[in-house]
Amino acid sequence: MTKISKRLKAIAEFVNKKDTLVDVGCDHGLLGIYLVEKNKVKKVIASDINQNALNSAIRNIKKRNMNIETVLSDGVKDINLKGINTLVISGMGTSTILHILENSEKIKNIQKLIIQSNNDHELLRSKMNEKGYFLEDESYTYDKNKWYVTCKFVKSNEKNTDIQIKYGFLSNSDYNNYMLQYEKSILKKIPFTAIRVKLMALKKLNQLKKAILSQK
Repeated sequence: MTKISKRLKAIAEFVNKKDTLVDVGCDHGLLGIYLVEKNKVKKVIASDINQNALNSAIRNIKKRNMNIETVLSDGVKDINLKGINTLVISGMGTSTILHILENSEKIKNIQKLIIQSNNDHELLRSKMNEKGYFLEDESYTYDKNKWYVTCKFVKSNEKNTDIQIKYGFLSNSDYNNYMLQYEKSILKKIPFTAIRVKLMALKKLNQLKKAILSQK
């Protein structure tokens, strides 16, 4: 059985047997292989913009004698999405992810997006709501000394609350504590002479504290 990282397992948790998905930026292809081995998905296409990464995925797929389609593509540009209902996008920043999803016509039949962005999660949640995708669930995973936020968006006219857009679901106390410590460290680094900046940082910290308490 293929072993995958904790962060990839977090993505796999949001996949179900009805999903026909494309793993955008598949790297070594291990997520798709794992999903097929576990019988957690109906169909997988593994895609990457980098030929070397895709070659690695192809080798891993062949080694396990699996029938997983691979496509060299810049995002979803060169992928036939007919019959595909789910996209997995991970290992990149929010600006790149939003660029991939710019073509609304191309992704019109996508019902679910599982996104694990490296940064700017508030911007990601906000823009996905604008595109007609509701943040249905979100998980927080600590893997190799780093926190990963995995978002599950579903096609819907429903909108998330302001707190959900800004902070997510605040469902993991360890991650919440990490965010609090991060904001405190920023506050501590600001010199007392920069009064306005320090007050703004303090306000941001207090808003986060209030949001966490409101979810309990």
